[in-house]
Amino acid sequence: MLWAQNELSPPESVVAAQSMMLVHNGTLYYDLNRYPYTVCAYTPVFYLLEAGLTRIGIPVFAAGRLISFAAVLGLIALCGKLAQLYTNCSYAAWCARLFAGSSSLLLTWGTVGQVDTLAFFLAVAAFYQYARLDRLWASSPRSVGFRQLAFALALAILATFTKQTAIAAPAAICLLLLVRDWEKGLAFGIAWAGAVAAIALTLNAMLGGRFLADTVLANMNPMSAKKFWAQLTQFGSLSGGLLVIVGVALKKLWRSPAASVLVYLGLACAVFTITAPKIGSDTNYQIETTALLCICAAIALHEVNFFQLYLARSKSAITLLMLPAAVHIVVGYRVAANLAIFRIAVEQAHRSQIKALSPYVPAEGGLVLSTDYNAMVRLRHRLDVEPLIFNLLVSARKVDPEPVRRDLERGAFATVFLRQDVSRGEAITDLEIGTLTPELLDEISRHYRLAARLPDPLFGDGYVYTPAETANGS
Repeated sequence: MLWAQNELSPPESVVAAQSMMLVHNGTLYYDLNRYPYTVCAYTPVFYLLEAGLTRIGIPVFAAGRLISFAAVLGLIALCGKLAQLYTNCSYAAWCARLFAGSSSLLLTWGTVGQVDTLAFFLAVAAFYQYARLDRLWASSPRSVGFRQLAFALALAILATFTKQTAIAAPAAICLLLLVRDWEKGLAFGIAWAGAVAAIALTLNAMLGGRFLADTVLANMNPMSAKKFWAQLTQFGSLSGGLLVIVGVALKKLWRSPAASVLVYLGLACAVFTITAPKIGSDTNYQIETTALLCICAAIALHEVNFFQLYLARSKSAITLLMLPAAVHIVVGYRVAANLAIFRIAVEQAHRSQIKALSPYVPAEGGLVLSTDYNAMVRLRHRLDVEPLIFNLLVSARKVDPEPVRRDLERGAFATVFLRQDVSRGEAITDLEIGTLTPELLDEISRHYRLAARLPDPLFGDGYVYTPAETANGS
């Protein structure tokens, strides 16, 4: 996590570049039809924290990863606290921590500088504050609990302004409060929605409409059934053992005080189902659901008396739940180990690529168009054009490509780095791999020449283009 000088995921580079641009330019959200053609797709909390750590001298990738790692440690701790709260069983609490700590999903995204882990840590922390009040009401129905509700509200707002889809926790709290005390539920829902709307509209007004344009309009990527199926397949392979445990004890869970966590899990699954098919999504969309599954699985073991039966060496079929639990742990650590080996190999390839690419990329001045965002962070600390989102927005007619076309025509870009050979008419059909429209690619083929062909750590080959005059040595 700290050794790697280069990206561990492509979106990590985009977030890092935008945080660096915030440090240097004091601006975060950009006009969709002006340079830089990049979209800050998330609400600002993570960017501000990453930029702040960068300002005190921590490298931007390390800064983001430290934030995520602290968040995932907090998330693991909260899993244990919630299991303890609803069972009063230390075995269940330690199982929740173990399930979360061995989840390859949480280990993967808890070491990457992206917004997700922090957002869902804050969301689960908000629900934990409600859960404390829920258990307090169980023992003392007349207790008010304004303090816990205030903490829950503040954390839910912070979660939403870290990632705008972190809405399952406040929705669950509101729904559960409505069932118990409709006045408190209505007040909480109005306070959360009102605060989020007021802050968002204020930011949007201060930024001339750019905040909502970036975080809402430009975030409506196309949906893909293939992507949704891939997400479900990955979810089943990574969390199938936990699903088995929860499924066996589902009826008892629903009748227990922990039904509140099931409500939250159901809403998190709903958000996952709606957002997972989006082009550009990855397994980071499963973080919240996975963390809640870890909690529910640990509580489920308690509800079916697994710990008591297992310690008594009973021959009950319930003790067979050790098998899916063990599968989850073993699969999690095996996947994490394989990922670590893969990351080391990719990091070494990135270092070689950066060394080979650096002579073609000016550190200051001029324009550079690159599908390799990691190289832009390392060599330029900024993005001039983010081809993936730019191409999607142009295709959706939300962005005018004409300024970029004119600049390509007159050779204004000092370097163009693509993952395709435009001289051969190669086309990229995968929407998740950055490319440009046919018209822009045609401008590159006419006004630029291939200067170098470099191995790309993830996509085979990369092609470096420079203006035709430069390539000819004139």
